[in-house]
Amino acid sequence: GAGWIGAEVATAARKAGCSVTVIEAGPAPLANAVGPEIGARTRHWYDGIDLRLNTMVDEVDEGGVRLVGGEFVQAHVVVTGIGVRPAVEWLAGSDIDLHNGVVTDEHLRTSMPNVVAAGDCAAWWSRRYGVRLRVEHWDTALGSPEVAAATLLGEEAVYDPAPYFWSEQFGHMVQYIGHHPSGDRLLYRGEPEGKWSAVWLTSGDTLAAVLAVDRPRDYVQGRRIIEGGHRLDTERLVDPEVPLRDCVV
Repeated sequence: GAGWIGAEVATAARKAGCSVTVIEAGPAPLANAVGPEIGARTRHWYDGIDLRLNTMVDEVDEGGVRLVGGEFVQAHVVVTGIGVRPAVEWLAGSDIDLHNGVVTDEHLRTSMPNVVAAGDCAAWWSRRYGVRLRVEHWDTALGSPEVAAATLLGEEAVYDPAPYFWSEQFGHMVQYIGHHPSGDRLLYRGEPEGKWSAVWLTSGDTLAAVLAVDRPRDYVQGRRIIEGGHRLDTERLVDPEVPLRDCVV
């Protein structure tokens, strides 16, 4: 896979002097995470790596992997980074609603009275984005238990963070904050050959998400703008020389 884990493993392996092959079923790196258009901007990062896109693995066998179509790719080490599924099968048949994890409201309450869910398994309702989210990140395990405990104590605590993560790939720092599927438009700050950011806007020109490549200020300022729900001036937004905070209307 050429998602976050696959890219990070490939980075470390190439740095260690290994011959690296990355096999990705999608049309571009990170296509499943942030879409093929943005993923295509990272394709040139794989210089010196055998990157195989639109390619699927049939099976992992002794000495490597066999691709769909029959080709065998030799490998001393095979890393499978293709995502995970929440282990909630043991709750099947209970009174707890399950859908891509354990379904909860914004207070992390499940469909069973006096039962809450927290961590990677919880698919909570986000007031901020008006959708159900389930985020696989250590911060979810760190932040959600406090809200879950408050809910059990009868308080009205709400769990509604703007999801974030970061990744170091091929000498680039990639930082993300928000939920880009809630955006209607995608704009760029900077060119793919240098430092750049991708910005998703809602129909009301508020910020849905930011992906910053070697532009940490866009990430930090984007977080504050998302949390504040501010509208942005799109003409100033596409100028990478204008700080993101100065694009607030």
